[in-house]
Amino acid sequence: MKSFDDLLKEKRISRNDIQIWGGEIEEKEIKDFIRKWDLSDMPYRIVETVKDITISKDKDNIDIDPEIVERIRIFGDGGDLDLMRDSSCFRWRYIGKNPPPQDITAEDFWEKKENRDKKFFVEEKEALLWGRYSQDMKQWHDNRVAKARLLYPVNGNPERVKILYKTLSEKGVVSFVWFTGLKGGKNS
Repeated sequence: MKSFDDLLKEKRISRNDIQIWGGEIEEKEIKDFIRKWDLSDMPYRIVETVKDITISKDKDNIDIDPEIVERIRIFGDGGDLDLMRDSSCFRWRYIGKNPPPQDITAEDFWEKKENRDKKFFVEEKEALLWGRYSQDMKQWHDNRVAKARLLYPVNGNPERVKILYKTLSEKGVVSFVWFTGLKGGKNS
């Protein structure tokens, strides 16, 4: 376990190290908004609709019906674009290596006076997703979510699947979470 002094000496990231942007778009603009982004280093997609949640990888276009979408998360090593419905519009937040496209109306987190000098500790973490792979059923299954179709875009059929992410925290409080990928794993 690290001492308090060791923790204080850890490198923190600030305005010149990471891009943090946000904004709001109308429901009808969501497809064009997503098309404008360079998603080449963000291959994972979580799309939540009123019917289900799907997780996929390496899809060029997200084929969605904006009227039933509740949330979209596009992520990878290059960044994490999170869009969440708020009535008839979507609020979005991006954390990543590159700024958003120039023709998007966006608010730069670092430009607010109260955020200019912020510094965040970054911690890389992973968490198990629902289900174990069942050889008999040829899919991931978990009795707690028995009717849910658990489909994960990972190579092979690992016993478990983990989501990889980074937390950006300040004064012991997590301010942002950046999903970076998925991987197969064991029980732990």
